[in-house]
Amino acid sequence: MTSSSEPIKPRRLVERPGAGRGMRTPRLGRPPQVDREAIVRAAVAVGFGQIGMTSVAQHLGIKHSTLYRYFATRDALVSAAVDAVVAEADWPEPGDQWRRQLSDHAWATFRLLERHSGLAAQIVSLSVDSAAYGEVSHRTVTALVDLGFAPEDAILAYDLVHEQVLMFFLAGQRRGEPARTPDEAARMRREMLPDALPKVDPRLREALAGIVTGSPGDWFARKLDVLLDGLGGLAPGG
Repeated sequence: MTSSSEPIKPRRLVERPGAGRGMRTPRLGRPPQVDREAIVRAAVAVGFGQIGMTSVAQHLGIKHSTLYRYFATRDALVSAAVDAVVAEADWPEPGDQWRRQLSDHAWATFRLLERHSGLAAQIVSLSVDSAAYGEVSHRTVTALVDLGFAPEDAILAYDLVHEQVLMFFLAGQRRGEPARTPDEAARMRREMLPDALPKVDPRLREALAGIVTGSPGDWFARKLDVLLDGLGGLAPGG
């Protein structure tokens, strides 16, 4: 018993471990932290053929509305992603031989497009503007001018080579769907070859079969060599 002069202290309730556990509201985790760089990395990871505000947001585990704090449109996000992969690519330094300059640039572009499926389609899109890609192109053209090309001829030479690389990745259609890589386009052609050969002049069949079943890179190299041979007429002293 307690003395009447001592106030009665309220008893402190101690919750038993596990008591009421089923009635508690689960504590939500903190939302993922994102910034512009993280969003661009996510866009590259998603792939240029699938980039969209929704797909990138899902990859990051956030609401797609969050992306609009950093990028006003999908095209702005795609442009930033293109800038990122172009900046990381290994581009040739200006040299003293125009043919080597164009060839090295063509193969650097080839390797870039090979690493990033769907990038070629984004580059040819008028809605996507990559400052980094434009700078690489500008540097290549001015290098040709420094080597003695007339300005118009330098632009023409670059355009012809650049378009040849892009078209190599855009070639190949099946049911309206473009091939995403040269290997995929080559696979499509191989699948169509048995039906196509009987319709071809017998003199062409062996050559066509060899081209279709061969390495896409080897065929690109032959086309590039022929193109560069033709550009010799534009070169200084050509």
